Amino acid sequence: MNILVFVKATIDRNAPLDPDETFPGDRDDKSDVMTNNYDKNAIEAALRIIEEKGEGKVTAVCLGSDMADKVVKEAIAMGCHEAIRIENSKAEVTHFYSVAKILAAAAKKVGEFDLLLFGMQSYDYGTATMAPMVSEFLDLPLACWVEKIAFNDGKVIVDKVIEGGIRKVEVKMPAVLSIASSGDFEEPRYTSVRRIMKASKTAVPVWEIADLGIEEKKPSVEFDDIEEPPARTEKCVIFDDGDASELVGELLGALKEKGLNIGAYK
Repeated sequence: MNILVFVKATIDRNAPLDPDETFPGDRDDKSDVMTNNYDKNAIEAALRIIEEKGEGKVTAVCLGSDMADKVVKEAIAMGCHEAIRIENSKAEVTHFYSVAKILAAAAKKVGEFDLLLFGMQSYDYGTATMAPMVSEFLDLPLACWVEKIAFNDGKVIVDKVIEGGIRKVEVKMPAVLSIASSGDFEEPRYTSVRRIMKASKTAVPVWEIADLGIEEKKPSVEFDDIEEPPARTEKCVIFDDGDASELVGELLGALKEKGLNIGAYK
């Protein structure tokens, strides 16, 4: 069983907000970069499959700058056997369509694989489109939001989340799966300090986009700018002293002054 897990480097939620530094490669401090949380569910799923079968290999793949070395080495510390980083230090590629095209080409370059696993979405942009697009580029069957995985006669049988319940789906391998943050894989494993130290010394091969045989074209949609929302000017008025009926009257009066429709109150 050969499994590729695609992981994304994202800006840490606790890092200082800077609209001009939305790409992890823009940051000077590696502590500002983290593994997309949902991708850890995909790593957990891949490792569980290999452990249950007693054989196989899990390879983590990441498109990113040298800051993403932290991400692929965390994947190794969790238990992935190998990792690959695709060089994108100059943020040459950020559009989802182009990223999916590159990841599909990387899978082709790896060659033999049984499963391609993704987290259900990224926590920064949250489009949940990467797995579907890669499956389309590779012409492979797809199942999204997967909570449980089983195998039978060369097929993978999954429980996938749908609105209001779970649907059981059977697809032929090789296949593309996006792993839900619920179900069997909702708690990614922790790793030991020893494994972290060992992973930090692991040499990770770096592939160039140009070596993947892609003729990259300018996408039809681009991000023009990212800005902070305007500050709110409304002030909070607190009514906290007096008789309850009087306070209600004051509150309704304040709402009326704002021009709000408060029904029968005059």
